[in-house]
Amino acid sequence: MVTEPKPKTSRKAKRRRKPPGEIVEVDGWDFNYWLALNTMRNDPDPYHEHRDVEMRGRLLRPAGLQTDSVTVSLFPSTNLLEERRRELKPIAVGSIESYPDRLDARISIPADMLPSVLQVLGASRLKYLVMRGSKFRYRSARLVSYSLGSKLEEDDDSSGVKPAPKTA
Repeated sequence: MVTEPKPKTSRKAKRRRKPPGEIVEVDGWDFNYWLALNTMRNDPDPYHEHRDVEMRGRLLRPAGLQTDSVTVSLFPSTNLLEERRRELKPIAVGSIESYPDRLDARISIPADMLPSVLQVLGASRLKYLVMRGSKFRYRSARLVSYSLGSKLEEDDDSSGVKPAPKTA
C-alpha cells in the first residue's frame, strides 16, 4: 500500500524588512598618508603606501547603547576597482567592533573614490554614514553595506530619528 504525501500547508510569506542599520552623524575627520620603501622580497612594487580617512561622529541609531561615540576608518583598496572586483567573492565590505567607550568601524572603499570622499569631507558636505550588517557577536559584526551622504534618505530614517540641530 502506497501512502500519498501530505499536502504542504501554505504559509504566509513573511515580509522581509531591511536589516537594522547604524546611523552616524559625522562631525569630524582626518586624512593619513604614509609612503615607505617596500622591503618585502620578490614584490614587484618598490614602495609601500598607506592611505586612510578617519571619520568621527555621533551614533543616532540604535539608541540606548553605552556610548554614542563612533570612529570610522575608510581604507581605499585597488582590489575594489571595477575591473578587478569581478574575481572577488566577498563576505563583507567592512567590520564594526564595540568597546565600552566607542564603536570602531573599518570599511573598504574603491581607491578611485578616495578623492571624491575627501572633496566632500573638505567642503563639510558629508554629514551621515549608514552602515548595515549582521548582528553583533562577541562585540563585532560584519558590514554588508554602507552609504555616505549629505542627508538621510527616507528609508534610512524609518525609526523617526531626527538629526540634532546645528548650533552656530
